[in-house]
Amino acid sequence: MAAMAPRTRNRQPAPLARPSRRGPARLAPALAFALGSLACGYHLAGRSSTLPPGIHSVGIPTFVNRTSRPELEQRVTEHVIDEFTTRGRVRILPGEEGANAVLKGTILSYTVTPVVISQLGRATRYEILITAHVALSETTTDRVLWEDDHFMFKRQYDVPATAQAFTDQEIVAIDDVATDFARSVVTSILEGF
Repeated sequence: MAAMAPRTRNRQPAPLARPSRRGPARLAPALAFALGSLACGYHLAGRSSTLPPGIHSVGIPTFVNRTSRPELEQRVTEHVIDEFTTRGRVRILPGEEGANAVLKGTILSYTVTPVVISQLGRATRYEILITAHVALSETTTDRVLWEDDHFMFKRQYDVPATAQAFTDQEIVAIDDVATDFARSVVTSILEGF
């Protein structure tokens, strides 16, 4: 039997790669996208600092405390003032007098709830929950610029075994919650415009 010759295909050489075009035409889509993003108002979250035109000062009186937790309103108000001062680029006043807008808040509830219980039946982790009504209004027209009827913030914290350490840790946790609460309120207000 005669050996069969292998079949060969009629192959064409691979086409040469086209030279790449590097120039303005190739960059145009990327440039258009970048400019379009800027024009649409994209920004880094938490970095906006705009208020409506004409609002150059904000009065922030002490929040009203409708809870049984003493000094909570002072801590929250101080942190809101600090956050607005850092991010708001507006003059902060202690009340409505001389301000273009006023930020008023009422702390509606403050709860501390155990969330982790040890094998001995002792709570080792608690959660603080604060709810508040917060509103920013123009002082001349009383027009509400921003409002949240049920602003809520919570944070968990671990608790040591001693009663004194529990109280100390709760105070630290309240400060942490007040800081986060203030940051959220101010971010919500500034990014709302």
